[in-house]
Order: sequence, then C-alpha cells, then structure tokens
Amino acid sequence: METLSLTRTYTAVFIVALLVSICFQGSRGLYDRDETRYSECAREMLITGSWLIPLRDFKPHLTKPPLTYWAIGVSLNTFGINEWGARIPNAVAFSVTVLLVGLIGAGLFGERYGPWASVIYLTSIVPFAASNIVTTDTILVMWEVAAIWAFLKGYQAETKARARMWFAIMSLFWGLGFLTKGPAIFPVAAALGLFWIFKRRLFRVFPAGFAVIFIFLVTGLSWYVIVWKQYPWAMDLIIKEQVTGRLFYDMFHRNSAWYAPFYIYLPMVLFGCLPWAFGWIGIVRRHLEHRTLRDALNQAKIAISRDPEWLFIFLWWAVPLLIFCVAKSRLPLYILPVFPPMAIATARLLFKEEPPGFVFTKKVLVTLVFFLTLKGIAAVIPAPQDARAMYRAFSSHINDSNEIDAIGGPFLDGLAFYSGKPVEYLPTNLSGPSSHPTDSQWDEEIREIKEGKSEIFVLDVKKKSRLELIKHLGLEAKLLKRFHRYGLFKVYSKEG
Repeated sequence: METLSLTRTYTAVFIVALLVSICFQGSRGLYDRDETRYSECAREMLITGSWLIPLRDFKPHLTKPPLTYWAIGVSLNTFGINEWGARIPNAVAFSVTVLLVGLIGAGLFGERYGPWASVIYLTSIVPFAASNIVTTDTILVMWEVAAIWAFLKGYQAETKARARMWFAIMSLFWGLGFLTKGPAIFPVAAALGLFWIFKRRLFRVFPAGFAVIFIFLVTGLSWYVIVWKQYPWAMDLIIKEQVTGRLFYDMFHRNSAWYAPFYIYLPMVLFGCLPWAFGWIGIVRRHLEHRTLRDALNQAKIAISRDPEWLFIFLWWAVPLLIFCVAKSRLPLYILPVFPPMAIATARLLFKEEPPGFVFTKKVLVTLVFFLTLKGIAAVIPAPQDARAMYRAFSSHINDSNEIDAIGGPFLDGLAFYSGKPVEYLPTNLSGPSSHPTDSQWDEEIREIKEGKSEIFVLDVKKKSRLELIKHLGLEAKLLKRFHRYGLFKVYSKEG
C-alpha cells in the first residue's frame, strides 16, 4: 500500500511538472539567438529528411550532436512548426528530471525525502526557467540525472548481476547525453568517478567495465564516426569548438575573465533555488545555535567524509561547479547540473526534524502561480530578441519574395523559421573575405536585380557602410520597416 501511495505521489508530481512547464510555451515567440538556431536547424532537418546531418541555412551544421535537433524535429512534426513544437521537448525533459531527482533523493536518504526533493526541484526558479528555453541544457541534465540514478542503483545493488545491469543502463544514458552536448557530460561523470575512488570498497563490481564502455562508445560515438567519415574536417571543428575552445581559450568571448564566475555563477548558486534558498538561512542558523562557524564547518566535513550519501551529494555538486568555473567559456545555464543535488540536499536539511506541513504546501502553490504569472507576462511584453515579432513586422514584404537576402548581422534563423523561406547571405564587402558566411556573390545579385526581379534585403541598420555598399554597386535601397537592429530594405537598380 505504501509503494502504491508513493507511485501515485510521483505520478502526480510528474503531471503537475508537465502541465506547468507546458503552459504558455506557445504564447511567446522564439528568442534569438539560441532558440531560433535550434528550432530552425530542427525544421530544416525535418523538411529535408537529413536526420543524420544537422543543417543550418541548409548546410551542414556540426558544432553540436543531433539528439536535441531530433527531439525538436519529432515535436515539430507532431505539434506543428511553431513555438509549441519547439519547446515541448524541454518541458518533457524537465518533468522527467523532476521525477528522477525524487527517486535519487529517496535512494540516498529515505523514501519520505523523495517527493519533497522532486517538488523543490520543480519549484526552483533556475531549473524551471531553463525548461522554457530551447537549448540543449535541460535535455542534457535529464540524461545526466538518469545516469546518476542508474549509477546509484548499481552502487546499492544486492547482487553483482544487478549491479552490472544498472551500470550498463547508466552507460546508455551517458551515451545519450554525449549525443546531446558531447563532452559537456564529463564534469558530472567526473564526480561519479571520484565517488568510486573514495568508496570503491563498497561497490560489488567496477562501474566502468568492458560492457559499460562498449555501450557508451556505441551509443555516444557512432554519430561522430559517421560524420567524420563523411566530413573529415568535422572532428577538428568539434574538438576546437566543444573542447579546447571552451576549456582553454576565449574562443566564444563568453565571460572568460578570471573573476567571471563571481558574477555569472555565484548569483545562480545563491539564488537559483529560490524560494527554497531562503530556507538555507534557517538551516545555517540552526547549525550555528550552539557552536561556532568553524565547528559547524568541521561537523559538515566529518559528515561528508563518513557518510557516503553526503559525499555523493557534495561531489555531484562541487566537481561540476569547479570545472565550469575553471573553463574559459561561461554562461549561466552551464551550471544547471548542480541544481538536482542542491534540491535533494535542501529537502534533507529542511525536513530532517519534521515533515513539511501546510506552510510547505502553501509555498509550493504560491511559487507555481508566480512562475505561471511570469510566463504569462513574458508572452505579452515586447522583447528585443523576439523573432516572431520581427517576422510579423516584415511578413507583408517577405511573403512576396522567394527568398530573404541579408547583408551583415548574424544568422537570421528566426526569419527563416517563421517564414519558411531560405535566407541568402551576401558579402559585406566587394573584395576580400567577408566577416560573415556568404551564399552568393554580388555580380549574380546585381544581374538578378537589373533583370527586374524583386529583391528584399535585411541589413544591420547601425552600420552605414552596408548602405554605402549598396550605393557603390549602383543600386538603391528603400527602407520599408525597422525592427530593433534590423531594417528591411527593398533594393532595386537605379535604372529600374
């Protein structure tokens, strides 16, 4: 009867997580640049049938493995090429993670802590917010948490056979994580490796045996081998962009200063679990009631060294955080993997003395209503990165054109996604290499314009050199509309 009750509780939590994470997912336009990039790549994968090779601007786009594109592509095919289709995979991944966090919490500290850990993760502001953004991070965390759950089951297995089975399942999840974001799984996997080093005598079998490695290699690396065979240059690109460029160099100009973790990650760690972060004040106060800060820290150190469960949680939290702080490329959602152990630890510390009561339930309900209100507000407040609003501003002109020609600026993934029209990128100068990818040369475009074909251009209106280039080519450009940093121009021949 108790097992049935727990199953119902977890099912209810999962359903609530899915409902609140799906609400308003289609009410807000896709935001540049990550949301539009992943969504457009998935759309191009869907309409071309190129499920193995991700495309961007209908050219191979191999900086990320394909699993996130697969998930979005299947969703677009099911729910339509719209915001709902693009965002539902993250909502599902978040809801699965909520469930797994509870199962891990129950496995570590007892059944009664599991549902509370799930609810705390569900109502922590950073994980919830991340579930509403089309990126790889929420899906990656789902696979990582699934792998940790399987690792824990293998560590606690009563027989060698069951331990090997669970570690094999773990390797499958690690492989799927590698298919989602490549080497980004290793900071979390390193935490499990350290745990085994410290507590290897408690394991029935070695968790990284031949079968485990084989399953990971087949699952996680097969796609890379296929791509490398077809595009030999791809491996060099992947290693530079996903490994060396992020770890050791400021390749992407993403907060590489030594002090960046203090303004990127510290606020996330301190406030990312709101509203539950306020509960830490009471926890600290309780631990300092009859002892000094040094004594409290020593007690925590002793608990971590003696209690395998607390060592497990500490390594799961600290090792990825340290690696992401040391890496040269830093963005807020990179440390999303540290929030599951924080939710479990918070549940254990908050409710160690007595189970949650009415105040806990009230806080959960108020938090969920607050989150849904924020999502509703975000759907109606104009945002400069809203690609749907940009498309609507340009749609009446774009609809009459077979393609969108662009000069300057980054990829226009949002316009491509909403219009369904290809974007052709033109050189930003007449000679020498262009600072942006190009699809066509100016002599071909001038010939088409002088033949009387209607041409629509999107330019970076902040750079006068773009319009000067148009004039230098003997063409005219009429500003039709303006949307934030982009202007829509109709370009025509002076003789026309």
